[in-house]
Amino acid sequence: MLLYLSMKNRLFLAIPAVLDDYEAIINDFSWVVSGRWVPPQNLHLTVSFFGDLLSAEALQEKLSALPFEVTPSLIRGLGYFRKSGILYGKVENPSLERVYREVDELFGLPVKEHFTPHVTLLHSKFFYDEEHFYGQLALYRDKPLGHLENELLLMQSELHSDGAKYRAVKRFGHDHH
Repeated sequence: MLLYLSMKNRLFLAIPAVLDDYEAIINDFSWVVSGRWVPPQNLHLTVSFFGDLLSAEALQEKLSALPFEVTPSLIRGLGYFRKSGILYGKVENPSLERVYREVDELFGLPVKEHFTPHVTLLHSKFFYDEEHFYGQLALYRDKPLGHLENELLLMQSELHSDGAKYRAVKRFGHDHH
């Protein structure tokens, strides 16, 4: 229980993601790698993780001052972070760097050097067949997979035994202020 008390808020700023055929990706990789797939309704790009830095109310107030411009973003191709064992969708949108910078500056967070905009799909545990995993990855190198929504969400993550449950606290974007 103590583990959760120190990070009870677990708040983060995210852009929701939509994949055209997530089931096909899962089918193409499930025979070569084991792990926990992110449920489709939880797919997102994390802009900034705040933890319990501030309350949800304080974050909403500060974030409302930013003129968010989220331009359409494509998810094209898959990548794999070896260190953390994460299979991800690559996000193509250079203007996202501006959003990261604005949020980091507003909250005095360290600037993300060499940050790769991505949507986490799988937290891998082990390979059944590592060679074929990388073969599958190559087949998805430049494949169009989906897009990011044109809105930012302040999300709250609650840890459960079967993974994290996310809840939207506040929406920001063109139609939400």
